Amino acid sequence: MSKWPLAALAVLALPAAAQPAPDWQFSGFATLGAVYTRSDDLQFARVGIDAPGGRRVDTGPDSVLGLQAGLRFGERSNAVLQIVTRETQRGDHRPRPALAFVSHALTPALSVRAGRLRSPFFMLSDSVDINYSHAWVRPPVEVYGLNPFSDLDGIDLLHRKTYGDTHIEFHPYLGRSKIPVIGGGDAELSRLLGMNVTVEFGEFSLSLGHATADLSVRRSSQGFRDFVAPLPPELQDRLSGSDARASFSSIGLQWDDGRWRFSAELARNTAKAFSNSASGAYASLGRRLGNFMPYVTLARQREDDPVIRPEEAGIHAGRITLFNRSRNQSQRSATAGLRWDFTSEAAFKAELSHVRTDRGAYGAFIARGNPFAPGLDHRVINLLSVSVDVVF
Repeated sequence: MSKWPLAALAVLALPAAAQPAPDWQFSGFATLGAVYTRSDDLQFARVGIDAPGGRRVDTGPDSVLGLQAGLRFGERSNAVLQIVTRETQRGDHRPRPALAFVSHALTPALSVRAGRLRSPFFMLSDSVDINYSHAWVRPPVEVYGLNPFSDLDGIDLLHRKTYGDTHIEFHPYLGRSKIPVIGGGDAELSRLLGMNVTVEFGEFSLSLGHATADLSVRRSSQGFRDFVAPLPPELQDRLSGSDARASFSSIGLQWDDGRWRFSAELARNTAKAFSNSASGAYASLGRRLGNFMPYVTLARQREDDPVIRPEEAGIHAGRITLFNRSRNQSQRSATAGLRWDFTSEAAFKAELSHVRTDRGAYGAFIARGNPFAPGLDHRVINLLSVSVDVVF
């Protein structure tokens, strides 16, 4: 664990001795989910979250358990610790601190937080693990798979302004983030600097964000080493290494009048090496009918630039094409689903997705065998997903 979460935990513990009646708050959330992939040679995986399952039914992508404790000390300060366990890209379920920060209100409109925070890359980043708060089984992977870094160790500011019926929040942040890589190794963002702006007016909410960072991706699996061994060093250095400049931008819109619920989001990531640059978008519409909400979602991701263009690889163009294909998540999908709130704190969801991966892309899927095998692109795959989501 990095020094930021440790510092947050230290401050979390100290004020309790000085405060005779500390204001503690406890909460939690959980999801038991399963996804069925109708494919013999490809398996569904959420990039940056879970390891590919070995069977057609996989509980790893969506199942999660989270426990949160909050402590308010004084009039302006509080601390939050959230522990989450879910399948990691290494295939284990080791609990980790998803949140571990202290915050202080400098003024009624300005707060500072330090420690482990959510990476606010997307409109729904703050609640991405709390599936109960969403209509879907999972946020569309065509957008939310663009940036797998879910938390950051650093510091941020929250500045809120009100103009009549319009509320605006400015959210600058800086820090670093690190995640494991499927098969072995890790990916890291350093010198991460970003800004989010959220505007709320009536039934509408608009979110805009932009961030830049240095990207490092160190792949250590034996399969990767064997694959790149024939490549010259200059090409190997662009597939695995350190200090490539990267950026991420997003814009999201939500509208909810109590009956209809609409959301849409557009995002783009760029990277100078190690990862492809891509764009994604979705639009989703749901209608509440008592305790039920049917919904539909259309989503699309496309590759803007591959990790290395084959024409730059000379005689190794064929090998680079295979590598690019295994990293290309380009696909389009149409999803129809139903949410049923069978209690005030629990919901059952079921959805069917019809996915078409692009030519030269595996989409949100990973080969069950050789990840560089040819002929696994340009597929039509159906996904059936179900979940039970609770908050407590």
